[in-house]
Amino acid sequence: MEKERINENTIRVMIDNSDLKDRGLTIMELLGDHEKIESFFYNILSEVDTDHDFEDDDQVSFQILPNRNGLELFISRLDEDNKISDVLENITNLTSKHSKNIDNVSEKRRQELRQSDKGEIVKPNLSSDNDINHTKLNNEKAQTILVLYEFENVIDIANIIETNDFISDLYFYEGKYYLNLVSSIQKEEVLKNNIAIALEFSHVTDVTYDVLSEHGQLLLKHEALKRIKTFFS
Repeated sequence: MEKERINENTIRVMIDNSDLKDRGLTIMELLGDHEKIESFFYNILSEVDTDHDFEDDDQVSFQILPNRNGLELFISRLDEDNKISDVLENITNLTSKHSKNIDNVSEKRRQELRQSDKGEIVKPNLSSDNDINHTKLNNEKAQTILVLYEFENVIDIANIIETNDFISDLYFYEGKYYLNLVSSIQKEEVLKNNIAIALEFSHVTDVTYDVLSEHGQLLLKHEALKRIKTFFS
């Protein structure tokens, strides 16, 4: 385990898979258990805050970024001069080497996705399966896989779309995050409409589920978006 002091309010901790193994943990176990991940965060803080700069009564923010070797943990002390937006900006800058630019969504498209005349989210009805690279697995299931270049985008999607009507698996593969979304055919339109919103933060990918399941790292299974929304909302 390595640590780096980013500034007076933020510590970056690099935790590899062997560190997790020594603690009897896996990334999937951490992300799947709210109490376990909170305990893990504060245990790491007590180990790396050797100068006791983070007092017990300080507000502390934890941001976790899984990668192929383990995870990066950003521990930030929040005060009036260090809001959460600044924390996310620090993380974005530090992890930019792993990200690529996602094509800009047109202003008209943004307006459609974000608001109607009443300020409500509009879920556009997609007319073609090609719009979302929609795949019918069999007579009962439909599947789409999205690629995201930053973990922050996964959080954005989790907080903006309905997560109860389909299965969502989160994978990490070759420096990128992948969401595998599966729904019943009966709820196919719900899946399509939610994907239309998610495309503001992601792209449809040609990477197949077989490739992800064989070569990717499964971070969260079945309820990925629901769990992430619980952790980061």
